[in-house]
Amino acid sequence: MVNPLYIFIIVFGAGLFLFLVDRYNRAGTMGLFYAALTGILLIAGQWLVAILQGTDTVVDQLNGSPLAVLVYLRLGAEEVMGTFLVNLAGLLSAVSLFSKFKQSKVTGMLFFLLMIVSLNGIILTRNLFVLFVFIQIGFIATVAVLGYRWNPVSVSAVFKHFRVYGISSVLLLLGLICLYWLTGTLNLDNMVTVKELLAGRAGFVALFLVVVAIVIQLAPFPVNGWALDIYKTANSGVGAMIASAGSAALLFVIYKLTPLFDVRIFGLLAGIGGVTFVFSNLLGLKQNDSKRLLGYSSIAWTGLLLLVISLLYRSTYGELTKDLLIIIISGLFLNHFLAKAGLFWLAGLFKNKNTRRLSAIRQNPLLLFVFGSFIFALIGLPPFPGFWARWELIVFLVKGGRHFWIYLILVGSFLEAVYLIRWFISVVKEPVRQAAALNFRTLVPPVLFVIGLFNAGFLMIIYYYSFSPLFYTPLMGAALFFAIDWLPTKVKGIFCIMFAGAFAHHVIAQLEGILQLFAALFLVGGLVQLITTLHATGRRNGLYPLLTMLILSLGLLVKSTTTVQFLYAWVLVMISSFCLILRGKSAQDPSFHYILFALAGSYCILLGFAHGCAVTGNLNIFALADITADVTVSYGYLLIGFLISVGVLGLHIWLPGSYAESEHDVSPLIVSVVSKAGIFGILLIAGYLVQSLVGNIAINLLLGWLGAATALVGTLLAVSQQDIKISLAYASMGQLGFIILSVAIMSHLSWLAALYLTFHHLLYMALLFLATAGLISRTGTGALKKMGGLLRRMPFTFIAVLVGLISLSGIPPLSGFGSKWLLFTAGVERSWYFQTALVFIASIIALLYCLRLMRAIFFGRSRRKFKQIKEASLWYLLPQYLLLTAIIVISVFPSLMLEALIAAVESYFPATVDWNSQAVLSRLGYWNGNAALVLTTAVFVLPLLIFILHEWKPQLVRKFTGVFKSRHPDRPEWTRRADQFLVLFQKVPVFLKRSYVTRFWLTIAGWTQSLATSISRIYSGNGQTNARHIVLFGVVLYFASCWQCN
Repeated sequence: MVNPLYIFIIVFGAGLFLFLVDRYNRAGTMGLFYAALTGILLIAGQWLVAILQGTDTVVDQLNGSPLAVLVYLRLGAEEVMGTFLVNLAGLLSAVSLFSKFKQSKVTGMLFFLLMIVSLNGIILTRNLFVLFVFIQIGFIATVAVLGYRWNPVSVSAVFKHFRVYGISSVLLLLGLICLYWLTGTLNLDNMVTVKELLAGRAGFVALFLVVVAIVIQLAPFPVNGWALDIYKTANSGVGAMIASAGSAALLFVIYKLTPLFDVRIFGLLAGIGGVTFVFSNLLGLKQNDSKRLLGYSSIAWTGLLLLVISLLYRSTYGELTKDLLIIIISGLFLNHFLAKAGLFWLAGLFKNKNTRRLSAIRQNPLLLFVFGSFIFALIGLPPFPGFWARWELIVFLVKGGRHFWIYLILVGSFLEAVYLIRWFISVVKEPVRQAAALNFRTLVPPVLFVIGLFNAGFLMIIYYYSFSPLFYTPLMGAALFFAIDWLPTKVKGIFCIMFAGAFAHHVIAQLEGILQLFAALFLVGGLVQLITTLHATGRRNGLYPLLTMLILSLGLLVKSTTTVQFLYAWVLVMISSFCLILRGKSAQDPSFHYILFALAGSYCILLGFAHGCAVTGNLNIFALADITADVTVSYGYLLIGFLISVGVLGLHIWLPGSYAESEHDVSPLIVSVVSKAGIFGILLIAGYLVQSLVGNIAINLLLGWLGAATALVGTLLAVSQQDIKISLAYASMGQLGFIILSVAIMSHLSWLAALYLTFHHLLYMALLFLATAGLISRTGTGALKKMGGLLRRMPFTFIAVLVGLISLSGIPPLSGFGSKWLLFTAGVERSWYFQTALVFIASIIALLYCLRLMRAIFFGRSRRKFKQIKEASLWYLLPQYLLLTAIIVISVFPSLMLEALIAAVESYFPATVDWNSQAVLSRLGYWNGNAALVLTTAVFVLPLLIFILHEWKPQLVRKFTGVFKSRHPDRPEWTRRADQFLVLFQKVPVFLKRSYVTRFWLTIAGWTQSLATSISRIYSGNGQTNARHIVLFGVVLYFASCWQCN
């Protein structure tokens, strides 16, 4: 094994020879510089391999020589991993700065080497005085590198840096002197053995001075203004080193000192970390400069790691287990280190650092993938290590009853997600305004780090969660289709259908009961709608990787046996559906609203599962039935998370825009399939909601009222819309309200109705949105006022829409009537008369707006511009008629579905209905689907045919001189009765038109932005003011610690 002292020997030796070689050959200087960086990386890598193979921790590399008293190094797993990452980041940052180093003086390379070696020393040494020396070397090197770009802004940042480090160095030196005076040693290991000498007030003051000195250099809130200036003015390669490696080394100092800390120090560090994490992310909301934004995020993550280290050590009384260290601390550390350095490197590709000016990233698919991976990793999404670390952290804190810290962490995480997602959307949707300085050297560092992120995440899955290979298929499938994204759309589409079909066949065959029914709904429903995507020409880059990931992740939801598997699949569905919605032409705001609500819902599900795991001690998802403590809390969190996904009243503002603005062949999948994930989740826990009480009221009763209100309000909102997709989006919301009410009634008949409604919602909503996509593809508009007279032009689409609307409205002869009959009967049997009355009224209004849609689109006078349009593409019609056929078959032979549904529900409730292969009989009546179909057909088909024939050859309106709405119409088709249809119902209640729900959420967003603006005023930019803040910060911390003691 190579002695780690060679790290320092190589760097100092290279520094001496750089000037000499540079006099003769700049290429030789560059070679020596990069060789030195590669050499120290190889040494660290060799030790890392040895540690992973089981080599014991090594200390005192000088074999007892007198110099060992001063230079005392330790090489354990933590130190070796830290030095390897620091040296790797240093080499890759140097690669990204190749052109800068080549054009500048040799002193830049020298100070960069000194910065790297100082970080190595800080991590490896166990001598506190040597630690102080390396910190000073690092400070000098960092100042030199920053000041190398001589301009007023960088000079100002350097002087602020001087003031801060001056104060910090004095405090650190005083603290070390006190520690030496109390313990007689500066060797950290020896100091730990005599820890009792630090138990008094003097020992606390000494440790306090050291901790405050280190913490100040970590730039906590509110004394981080100087650090933000450094992040903004430093070159992106240097900024990557400061944000990742620099903060990592200082955090490692805190980690090394933890054996000396008592509960007061841990309390201070937790408070500092928590406040820094929340308020730094809050201030990040106001940032438009990418480097300053990343600076806030880096400071916030430093605060989070400080908080986590403090909480874990305080809760375990210093006996931190290996699993907690690796999964939580190492997971968060790796997540931040790799992602933050990568984003700094990407920001360095552009001259203008404004977050709205970096959209050239999307012109390179690989670069966009790397950028998106870094963003999602920082947000804490799978499969990256931050997701697993956050899961284990929340479970650990729930077990310890530390709810305040849980909410603080989740609020801070959500605030960070807001500005990171906003940045991601800007990159994807903003017009390209500048080119990226992209070449092999600038591309390699971020690509290597994103590979490292994925590997770290997958290693955690393999070694700690033992997922079956099936759970890798969504990501592997997405990677496969990303690799073949250069193929034509139809080829990729056929491959996608085959791939998803094989997955569906494998999964559905392994399940039974309700799980099998939902697997069929998710996978078969998704497969049918994939056919529509074959209509397009060209390549449609990125579509099929996301569709594959979405459909396969939905399949994993029903295949999950543990809570962590379910949460993993749920978040994959969230990511893929968000990216699919974002592909829409005007989907910036709708996709932003969607992901924020979806993320909040995933946090609620995380909390619910964490409470369940803490109570039962079991990750099995069916162990939720064993929850005995905090029942309302556990199920309440889960229910809120699933209701957000459904889009119930009050949580629905993301819904209309997301459905309407997504691509026309994608929105049917989002509306009809993805919306059922929330229904599946509610059914998963609904059996336990009767036990959960809010006051003296069972949660299922509240859920029933919410479902009824959602049905009524959604239907009323659908009536008042003038855009067909928005109208259908609200209609979908109303119909989902019917399903929620059915689940809440909690009886055999109501759950039968819920499953029946769920499958019918998939069929008719997919049918209607596919038909709408075909209409818009031909007419170029979704506005009802601009349509009309399309019956003769698009007869096949008319039939599809007719069947879909009849099913939606719930009138005979189709099976939609049967599903509504089951619901009304179940409601009356349970004596829920008012809720049943509300949904009955909603059903009537739904029938009326269905008539309005038919009349506005297909009847009346045809527009001139529609004279030459043709029927929708075959690729639109084929899935429509597959769905239409399914509706007709189920209506004619209801036993095909009802027998399977009855069998599935009987495992939860005793049967209360009889089925005689033709009719469903309850104590209040019966429904015979065959008889209803025959009777209705006989009564209505003949008049319908006469009506259609009459409309086929309408009587032309002659030129006239009358007025209409006080105006003289230029053309007869302007006098459209469809515009006057349902005028009474279009005048919806004032509280719906004013959209108080939307105003409520916008007000919260406005208050948050205002709070961030107010707090940001403490950053005056004045260095002296910042120095005073630091002194005041130390004084406040000291008195806070004294208050803790008392």
